[in-house]
Amino acid sequence: MKMSLIFLLMMASIAVAAQQISPGAYSLQQAVDTALKNRYDLQANQYNVLMAVNTIGRAKKEWIPVVTGNGTIRYNAQLQATYIPAGFGGLTEPTLLALGAKSVTILGLDLNQAIYRPAIRSNINIAKNNLEWQKERNRQAEIDIKVKVTEAYLNVLLKDLQQKIAGDNEQRYKEYAEIAEGKFRQGTLLENDHLRAALDYNNSRIQTEIARQHYRIALDQLKYEMNLPAATAVTLTDTIGTAVISNTSTTASPDNRTEVRQLLFQQYDNKLQLKKAKESVLPTVSLIANYSQQFLYEKFEYGRSRWWSPFSYVGVTFSLPITDHIKNAHQIREYQQRIRQTELNLLQRQTDIAYEIQQSEATLRNAERNLQIMKSNYALSGTIYENQRRQYSLGSFEYNDLLDTERSLNTAEQNYVKVVYDLLVAKVAYEKALDNF
Repeated sequence: MKMSLIFLLMMASIAVAAQQISPGAYSLQQAVDTALKNRYDLQANQYNVLMAVNTIGRAKKEWIPVVTGNGTIRYNAQLQATYIPAGFGGLTEPTLLALGAKSVTILGLDLNQAIYRPAIRSNINIAKNNLEWQKERNRQAEIDIKVKVTEAYLNVLLKDLQQKIAGDNEQRYKEYAEIAEGKFRQGTLLENDHLRAALDYNNSRIQTEIARQHYRIALDQLKYEMNLPAATAVTLTDTIGTAVISNTSTTASPDNRTEVRQLLFQQYDNKLQLKKAKESVLPTVSLIANYSQQFLYEKFEYGRSRWWSPFSYVGVTFSLPITDHIKNAHQIREYQQRIRQTELNLLQRQTDIAYEIQQSEATLRNAERNLQIMKSNYALSGTIYENQRRQYSLGSFEYNDLLDTERSLNTAEQNYVKVVYDLLVAKVAYEKALDNF
């Protein structure tokens, strides 16, 4: 009996927990996090970072010495003659004498170690800068996704509001139609007014269905931005008043914007490229070394060890470009012009962002004030509706007068939706301007 009771209690607790957890419920931040996790394009961008890291490793490996193994096997069918002057070895006259081995085999190792080569160091710095630049590009892509998901999420909330307002309108027109039906049966309402009330109710039902369709389309758009299957059940836990970006920043410096940071990386790349172009006229110095074993004999009889002999050398080689400063003069001039161009673009972008922050903040404050005013008007329209409905049911005025009031009510509703939409747009613009995404 005790075991059965314990089992029932466990099942009950599991059922309660299952009711509390809704796997398809998303706050705005959860929707953004899901999109960042699911999007294939963001996953693909990570490979750009890995390739940039690989480029740094490849540039650093240029310092590794180059060791090569080489071999030569040669048979001299005719030996080259060497001039022997008179007096050498007791010769009374000069002569030509063919000296050397017919079978020649040389096996060796060559080493080349760069000692001074400015291009290697410049390539490493360029690769490191490109890595940080690529990370910033990835951040830009993530910001774009965050903005799209946020806009899609808020659009669903807006369409939900429009859907609710359409439902309220339908309910009002339904009550009007029911009152008109009763009055018509009592003979206190003209047939034409009765038909108009029924027509207005049917039209309101169509508007409600259209609003539902727009809501479903907006929800599908959100699921697409989150990279969720179309059949996934999704519910939103945030409301228009609570949907905010959680990772807000306290700073509004234009230098934190990814557009500015990318221009700074671009400018640093231009300077590194200019430095590399100037370094191309500097000399390069390398250490060289060789160790070889050679076999000289009449035949390729490698077993005769006495005919094997080693030789080796160590040295330094350098190369000094003579005409490269003429060839790369245009390249140097191009990067100097790019540096100045990026400088101007950076100044303009900082100015644009400062203005964007100022304007988006003012727009957001105006939208918040307008919403407070329209909330009062919307609440007042609801009070007017209740009064008009009671008066109409008592026969205090005609249906035409009711429609005049209804038009005012619809205007208040549409204005309310508009200011809500303006507030959502202003909120996204302001958060983006502050780099809070």
